[in-house]
Amino acid sequence: MTPTRRLAVSSAAVLTLTAFAPAPTVDLVPALACDQLTAMSWSGFVLDEVSEVEANANDPAHCRVRGTIDEEIHFELLLPLAEDWNGRFLMGGGGGFVGSVQNQALQFAGPVSVLTRGFATVGTDTGHQGPGIDASWALDRPDREVNFGHRAVHVTAETAKTIVRLFYGRDIEYSYFIGCSRGGGQAMMSSQRYPDDFDGIVSGAPAYDWPGLGAFFLQTQQALYPDPNDLATPVITDEAAAILEAAILEACDGNDGVEDGFMTNPMACDIDIAAIEGLTDEQRAAAEIIYGGARAGDRHVYPGFPFGGETDQGGWKLWVTGREMQLGPGGPNLHYAFGTQMYKYIIFDDPEFDYSTYDFSDYFSWEEDTRRARAILNATDTDLTAFKTAGGKLILWTGWSDPAIPASGTIAYHEGVAAGDEEADDYTRLFMLPGVLHCAGGPGPDFVDWIAAIQSWVEEDAAPERLVATKFGEGENGVEMQRPVCPWPAYAAYNGTGDPKREDSFQCVAP
Repeated sequence: MTPTRRLAVSSAAVLTLTAFAPAPTVDLVPALACDQLTAMSWSGFVLDEVSEVEANANDPAHCRVRGTIDEEIHFELLLPLAEDWNGRFLMGGGGGFVGSVQNQALQFAGPVSVLTRGFATVGTDTGHQGPGIDASWALDRPDREVNFGHRAVHVTAETAKTIVRLFYGRDIEYSYFIGCSRGGGQAMMSSQRYPDDFDGIVSGAPAYDWPGLGAFFLQTQQALYPDPNDLATPVITDEAAAILEAAILEACDGNDGVEDGFMTNPMACDIDIAAIEGLTDEQRAAAEIIYGGARAGDRHVYPGFPFGGETDQGGWKLWVTGREMQLGPGGPNLHYAFGTQMYKYIIFDDPEFDYSTYDFSDYFSWEEDTRRARAILNATDTDLTAFKTAGGKLILWTGWSDPAIPASGTIAYHEGVAAGDEEADDYTRLFMLPGVLHCAGGPGPDFVDWIAAIQSWVEEDAAPERLVATKFGEGENGVEMQRPVCPWPAYAAYNGTGDPKREDSFQCVAP
């Protein structure tokens, strides 16, 4: 749910990227020059700025189109020159509460940019402006909540496709969506609510159950900061987090055959948190909520975190336990920020809502409080029949050490799809990335060429079986480490003798 950032990678990094030939030309109308777009008569949207952008070190020359749909939904569409266009359309999601025009496709392209690959690509602000951790835009504005929840991505995609077809004078051959966090939730929403919008979808670390996830955020903060007037020191201090991590790694780091500071499958780690020495009773109770998840009454409403990420930079301290942020809408950490903002402005329309006093003891009361928001925001439907019928393909992925959105929630959704359709493997796959935090970062290899993977699946019917995850940094060709990632529930097993930083030292095996 964090705002997007662009991956910093070495220009010397060498990856094997699948080459896709430009689609055959099917002329519709004469192609337009960039400056001719403003002379067109458009319905339902206006173009605010159209400009030609010169080539630079990362991208070829292209046409940049900025526009507004229905007065509040802003978008930016980037169009390669006609001779460089590959016939494909790629939309990127946004992070957090969005609030600015974001396109995560630019972030997840890696060393070879989206425009260099030949895609026409678009992003949107989902219909409001503001910081990505501030939801005050939603106060008494159900129209904005609907735009944020699902409508803005759909109408932006439709609008952008219209411009793309007229700019190039021919039809789009394939359409794709890629996003992480809120963008991952947008991806799932598209597969469920608008199954004809995209041929291929990549959903990373998806925020797909907002009230449930918000309940988890509030309950972690109730345990860590029980007094809303004292946000100086969390119950789980840095020292307590280090004690937890050390005990967990000592017990389970070697389970995968490699002691490298992270686990291939943290859910296979068998350790009793209550037995870890050096923690207070209050710290153990808070840890049980963080690992155990949120409850409303006697029901489990959102899963907790698998083990991992307790002391990583960008891990628990930023998201869950720490005091890494300025006070105000952000509060002490991102769980506090997103949880309180969501419940203040989307669930209750009450800026005075107090997280510390909200009572989760009655499931039906909580269910009633969140009913309206769930109908607008949630992408929890595991019946993807319409998407399957449309020929769509969906890749889900999550970092095992994600400190924002529990990886176990993504697994639960995927397994729900599989439980309802024995052919689910034909159109949806899940990949779990060991040692990876929220969308990127952590000690594990965090870059996978998801764009090439979804293209291969959609266009060549090559279902992803073994993908390569890369950690860029010090090393040959700017690559520090590589590991294979396998379709869940398969996992990468070390062969016992090879270099653990090389992907060919591992093989995909069934559990």
